[in-house]
Amino acid sequence: MTVAYSRAAGSPLRGDAACDRIAAQDPAPAPASRTIAVSHDVFISYAHEDKGTADAACAMLEQAGIRCWIAPRDITPGEEYGAAIVKAIENCRVMVLIFSASANNSRQTRREVERAINAGVTLVPVRIEDVPPTESFAYFMSSVHWLDALTPPLEQHLHKLAASIKALLQVGAPQSARAAAPLLGSSLLAEQRDPAAPSATSVATATAEPAPPQPPPNRLGSAGCSPS
Repeated sequence: MTVAYSRAAGSPLRGDAACDRIAAQDPAPAPASRTIAVSHDVFISYAHEDKGTADAACAMLEQAGIRCWIAPRDITPGEEYGAAIVKAIENCRVMVLIFSASANNSRQTRREVERAINAGVTLVPVRIEDVPPTESFAYFMSSVHWLDALTPPLEQHLHKLAASIKALLQVGAPQSARAAAPLLGSSLLAEQRDPAAPSATSVATATAEPAPPQPPPNRLGSAGCSPS
């Protein structure tokens, strides 16, 4: 039989009453925090006339370990096209815009850029044709740094794009996810910067308990007399 004591009355509680009192004293569990799983880092926006360039950029970024979302490859069969675009933009960290005359005149591309800016996504335009942006594009991209890819070969510009995006993603990553030197490596680095600074090994040696002194050797004979 379960027995518990009431704090108020000081009397024992038996059976179900004890169980009810114990259960009532347990604090309610805290609600689990809501987290959003991000399956990609970069959304690639382009006009359909520039699909070849967009696919090449996607391949270069993914080769560098950057997760990309690009239509129509990443749209689930049966999913509504517009809903898939909106969801992908809101769950990315960087938008790469393949900017050309076709993209400049594309209403769909303009809507994607506007959605990204409103969602706080970093915009990285890659200009593959030397055309001035329309007023609508200029409004969103007036303060954005461009990456010009006007001169061949395209591959070298895509390498630069991958390096730039990796740096952007690294800046936005949590501190714990960045490379951190081990304790031993930190102590060695401190020794290289200041040779006079005590190392981890020397500190451990200095703080260790000293060994007790050894007695001097007995030079007398077995009878305790000095030798003749």
